[in-house]
Amino acid sequence: MSRRSSPGLGQWLIVIVMVTAVLFLLFKLYQYGSFRRFYPAGLTAGGVSIGGLNSDEAAERLSDRYLSAPVIIHHGEEAIEVNPTDVEFTLDLDTMLSQADYQRQQQDFWAGFWGFLWGRPVEVDQIELRATHNPIALEEVLDTVATAFDKPALPAQPVPTTLSFQYGETGVQTNIEASEPDVQAAFYRAADREAHLILEATDPSRPDINLLARLIVNHLEDFDGVASVFIKDLQSGEEIAINADEAMSGMSIVKVPIVLETLRVQEGDLSAEQTKLISETLVVQSGNFSANLLLDVVAGEDNAYLGADILTESMRSLGLENTFIAVPYEEQPRPGRSTYETPANVKEDLLTDPDPAMQTTAEDMGMLMTMLYYCAQQSGGDLIAALGSQLTQEECRQLVDFMKLNKIGSLIEEGVPPDTEVAHKHGWISDTHGDAGIVFSPGGDYVLVTYMFKPDWLEWEVSSPLLADISQATYNYFNFDNPYLGGQVSN
Repeated sequence: MSRRSSPGLGQWLIVIVMVTAVLFLLFKLYQYGSFRRFYPAGLTAGGVSIGGLNSDEAAERLSDRYLSAPVIIHHGEEAIEVNPTDVEFTLDLDTMLSQADYQRQQQDFWAGFWGFLWGRPVEVDQIELRATHNPIALEEVLDTVATAFDKPALPAQPVPTTLSFQYGETGVQTNIEASEPDVQAAFYRAADREAHLILEATDPSRPDINLLARLIVNHLEDFDGVASVFIKDLQSGEEIAINADEAMSGMSIVKVPIVLETLRVQEGDLSAEQTKLISETLVVQSGNFSANLLLDVVAGEDNAYLGADILTESMRSLGLENTFIAVPYEEQPRPGRSTYETPANVKEDLLTDPDPAMQTTAEDMGMLMTMLYYCAQQSGGDLIAALGSQLTQEECRQLVDFMKLNKIGSLIEEGVPPDTEVAHKHGWISDTHGDAGIVFSPGGDYVLVTYMFKPDWLEWEVSSPLLADISQATYNYFNFDNPYLGGQVSN
């Protein structure tokens, strides 16, 4: 009788392993079946991992990352949080989730199961971010940030104690156009949602010419007379006019028009005698007799009164309506022509008491100095336009050069460094002191005309320092980076 052998231990082990493997595979199939209801592992949308999530969970994660998380905008050391809704940032969730569903549905079941079983997900296509924003709203946000944190440059300020100007402070300005791409990109990033604004330094502007005017007005506040000032920037054409239309006594300053008329009527080179007369008229001695002899030259005969009439008419042809000589220096008035009415001296609120025999204004003399400068420098301008072939550039240069020889060491000259070229003519009588000239400075050439009037008697000790101060302030305005501090500053 035969005996049936029972299964050995090895066989039982094989059975157990096979049953276990089947159960494991069935469990994994069950897990994978549940897993296939979610998005494939490794799937991202807009850089955000949504693998293993359903559509609602994926939508919530994308919204948290893109719509709830603020963008940090850096303005220098300031960090400003900006809510995506401020720029009307929106996500196209429907499109992105539809593409995610497509990735889930297109995956082969057994290929996906095999990858799931071995922890190697089947490769999937990543989904690009679908979003939009409002460019206008973004620009408005940047404008708001710039308005809040930009720092304007502070302009230069006057220093009354030294009649100079101090530097302002550099400012900071956001370059919105250049900053916009980086800020916009930050809203479209899932991480590192920060952007840095491009900031540019704004240099403080140089002093405005009106700042010089205020400095002069404030400096003259305690003067109990009338100050008349005209300044012209010969580069930009900017002007300052402080009581510049007030009628003033002509004094020796109107000897400049006399010499100009002499040069106009003179044909050919000046004679030695004429050169001597011009020098005596314009330079330190400022001779009245020599000025009258030049009026004879203007008249073409021994008649200074006729020369004065010709000069007055010539000044009016140049637009200098307030400048005249009715009576030559130290001569007696003639019947019927002892003065002229001008726009300046017929004003009801006339503040001065000008000499009826000869008058001008700071503005008129400033215009004449300006015309002389352009004529000498450029062989053109209003003088050449008005007088044509009667006046040449060389003659204008001659007149300016004569005025450069007038060195008195005070008034305009006292307010500028000693080596500065000044072409000027000064004048003074009992109640009026003045100076009119062209200053050739390193920082730019300019015209400066100043008059001071005080009824009855104007003390030289009062006027001279003030006129020098005006000159110093003007020089320092044009030479902002290298001011002259050696002049006298009156209190």
